[in-house]
Amino acid sequence: MLVLFRIMRLSVGSIALLFIVVGLRFGVPVRASQDEIPRPTIINTGEVKETRAGGGKLDRINVGKTKAVRAANGMLVIRTSPDDAEIKIDGKASGRAVEGKFEKELPSGKKYNVEVSAAGDYEAFKNSVTLKRGEVKVLDAALTSKYGAIKIFPVIDGVKILLDGQPVPPNKLVIDKNNKELAAIIGVTPGEHEVTYDHPEYVRYKNTFKVSPGSELSWSFRPELARAEVSVVSDPNVKVYIDGAPAGETPADGVLKKPDVRLGTHQIKLVKEDYQEYSESRVLEYGKPVRIEKRLDPLPTSGEFNDYFDVPAPAKWVMPKTGCEFKSGRLFLENAPVLMFPKDIKYFDFQMHFHLKLTDGRGAAWAIRVRDQNNYYLFYLSGPKGRFPGYFNTYIVRDGKLDVDNPAGSVPIVVDVKAGGEYEIALKSNGNKFETMIQPAATGENLTLGFFEDKDNLFRYGGIGFRTIGAEKFSVDDLFVGPH
Repeated sequence: MLVLFRIMRLSVGSIALLFIVVGLRFGVPVRASQDEIPRPTIINTGEVKETRAGGGKLDRINVGKTKAVRAANGMLVIRTSPDDAEIKIDGKASGRAVEGKFEKELPSGKKYNVEVSAAGDYEAFKNSVTLKRGEVKVLDAALTSKYGAIKIFPVIDGVKILLDGQPVPPNKLVIDKNNKELAAIIGVTPGEHEVTYDHPEYVRYKNTFKVSPGSELSWSFRPELARAEVSVVSDPNVKVYIDGAPAGETPADGVLKKPDVRLGTHQIKLVKEDYQEYSESRVLEYGKPVRIEKRLDPLPTSGEFNDYFDVPAPAKWVMPKTGCEFKSGRLFLENAPVLMFPKDIKYFDFQMHFHLKLTDGRGAAWAIRVRDQNNYYLFYLSGPKGRFPGYFNTYIVRDGKLDVDNPAGSVPIVVDVKAGGEYEIALKSNGNKFETMIQPAATGENLTLGFFEDKDNLFRYGGIGFRTIGAEKFSVDDLFVGPH
């Protein structure tokens, strides 16, 4: 649909009175140069209307009782536009109009050749008159411009307007002071001319105009953004980035559409937690939607990991500065609030086994789905002297924050936990569900220690680790972790 605007019937000479000079408003590039964006050029689009100017507007001057002083003469009155036009009678300079009016008493019965001219871009007015005795003869001489004008609507900040391939000089490109989106190229010589409308954010437009003296050609159209649609088809909750900037997240159906991506070459990246990132480069062209279909691959799962601690291997672990040490063929922890965990092991579903010995009656703690030192699930077996005697608690540690008094899960312990006690711990994960088994050395009976389900499924992928809640003392041996 074309954008229409009201075209005022004004002479080219009067345009300058209604327009102010644009100056540097035009030609300022936005974001990228046109060479960087493969924008198409639309030829001869929009609506063009022509208004033929009939000369400048003349004020109604009351000629009044003007008459010749001598009865044998006549009176010639010329109304002019512009109002200081120069008058010649029979080829001789006769003066200038004053405020758009010229008067001269001439002998009657003769034919006079009248020429009205003005400096600048005006065609001369010529006429012949014969005065009768006592007659007052009035001539209207509204001069017509030698040139034409081309109006353009709308005009957007940052646009370059070219005439015949060259930038329009600032004194020739003006903008309506009342309608900032309406501009005009004035002083256009008669003949055929090409106008280019070039804005780096929009499709480029060109139109050809046939200009005649005094004509006003009005070109109106709706500029279209130089954009293309990008559709991403992937898993739900995939974050999409275009050139490093967030572009949205795929909804439940996995389809995200971005209808307004700038033309040119773009890097498109798909990111989802616990999945391998995917990126590709695409060139976007006008009118050609781009569709990217990619199901993300899960992060690789580590192989089996074990440490029997017979030979200390601190290089295999991320070790805190204090609270953890290898001795006597075991891993000992005492007052170790910072997590200790093996390097470079990550699992989705996994199983874990280790031998636990409580040095005192406070208990022990271990972590699973460890993403880093500050994000993981933490299980706390509280002994009779622990923070919660006789309970097995589960915590969600995020960004290093642990609220000990508010566990995500808590169940009574079904076995006798005491200082010096030894236990086999086995843990198995299945998605967001975790089952922990305990086998006391004293009884050999394998029992369920706890079951936890994280409905938010915060940590789907990670390793394992050990730490303390407070001042617990315990040791670990025969550690095995592997996928299942």
